[in-house]
Amino acid sequence: MRPTHIARSGNEHLWWGSPQVHQQGFYEYGVSPFHIKSFKGWMNPGLGKWAKTMGKHAMFIVPPMLFYLGLQDWAIKKYEYYNRKEYLNSVGGSSGH
Repeated sequence: MRPTHIARSGNEHLWWGSPQVHQQGFYEYGVSPFHIKSFKGWMNPGLGKWAKTMGKHAMFIVPPMLFYLGLQDWAIKKYEYYNRKEYLNSVGGSSGH
């Protein structure tokens, strides 16, 4: 393959994001800078901001969540108790069923 005039002009050959050096019979594809830098720096400032925001809102999220998880646990245990022979043979179960 014979390089074109652009390739012989002294440009360095960089694989990603190169100035798209063309040769006869050879095509080189590069990645757009918009695709390369789409997630640049998302973890450094983003993680700190997320932790700070969640810390501020934790008092409004955690207590109701714990309350409803406890309520769900109580309801599941009560439901399982009501569907056992122990309850159905007791005084409360015989009158209702």
